[in-house]
Amino acid sequence: YIPRIANLLRDPCEIIRMQTFTLLSRLMQRDYVKWRGVLFLQFLLLLVDESEKIRNLADYLFGSILKVKAPLLAYNSFVEAIFVLNDCHTHSGHSAKSKTKVQNFSLRGNDATSRSKRMHIYVSLLKQMAPEQLLATSAKLCAEILASASDGMLNLDDITAQCVLQDSLEILACKEMRIQVPRASDTTDMDEEGEVRRSLLEARGRAVTQVSKKNLIQHAVPIFIELKRLLENRNSSLTGCLMECLCVLLKDYKNEIDDILVADKQLQKELIYDMQKYEAAKTRNKVNNAIRRTNGLVSPANLRTSVADLSEKLGTATKITSAVADVAAKAVARSVMKDINGNMPTPSVHTMSIPKVKTSIVNGSRTTLPMDVLQSLRKRQVADFDAVA
Repeated sequence: YIPRIANLLRDPCEIIRMQTFTLLSRLMQRDYVKWRGVLFLQFLLLLVDESEKIRNLADYLFGSILKVKAPLLAYNSFVEAIFVLNDCHTHSGHSAKSKTKVQNFSLRGNDATSRSKRMHIYVSLLKQMAPEQLLATSAKLCAEILASASDGMLNLDDITAQCVLQDSLEILACKEMRIQVPRASDTTDMDEEGEVRRSLLEARGRAVTQVSKKNLIQHAVPIFIELKRLLENRNSSLTGCLMECLCVLLKDYKNEIDDILVADKQLQKELIYDMQKYEAAKTRNKVNNAIRRTNGLVSPANLRTSVADLSEKLGTATKITSAVADVAAKAVARSVMKDINGNMPTPSVHTMSIPKVKTSIVNGSRTTLPMDVLQSLRKRQVADFDAVA
């Protein structure tokens, strides 16, 4: 009866969903029902439920109770959750798993809302993982999804497979995937036990960092290279997402890219060029948005100060020079026109093309020229005739 009860988690009525969630969570806390794969995947959608009460209870269940009772469940079910949430069955190794049981428990779609909900679920699961599990999850994503896409096992002609690949790239690039090595507390007593604990944490941090770098060089980068070639041949829109992910992964190893890609110098140059071009475009967008949000640009002096502040915030590398120059020139022009017009908006061209003069009445007839203008014109015409004579 558990599968039938679990199906009520998708019931339109909030009360029924709440009662079903309460019943199943209590049974699982008392070990009457086991946290198995299908039931776990069905519970994931409660993290993005329409009801705020259910979302809060689900956050507490996954973040506190489940993390203690089943610390490996999030790690073991993570890759499968990506396929289930996207309702993807085109992968040869995942097509038959739980296809009928979790068909109604998906967030299929490439729209912003569906992607945001899926990403919220992924982040909630990543927060439960230890640094070693994050490393293993990164390796599994590269091997089971990215490598499968480049080898043809994941059919990229299917929209759900494209969503799976896009989700995987966004997961690898998100900040929750960055490994945060735990450190000893600053308030730890400097006794023998505290010293030993600090030494162990430092050694663990060095080991995790070395393994992460080794995994990136030996496994991730070759897979990214093959996948990049495939996406470029297909003119896929996912190429930009892949480059963004690669920029994030190699951000901490910019000085070592030559060593990482030593086997292929031509590809090394292409990748560095693509990364620089992508970062320049991204920085230009940041500068544009920051300048647009700046409210104090009323003079060139204030503009230069604002641009200097932005440069300090975004970095002083040469990649932002052209972006700042382009935006600064436009902003200076707007600032000068603002000063000339006395902070009044510049009138449109069609309103300036035809001058409007007040209508006057001369000798009983209407005219658009005032009296003093007519008198000055008559005098000028008489003077011109005298000069000709």
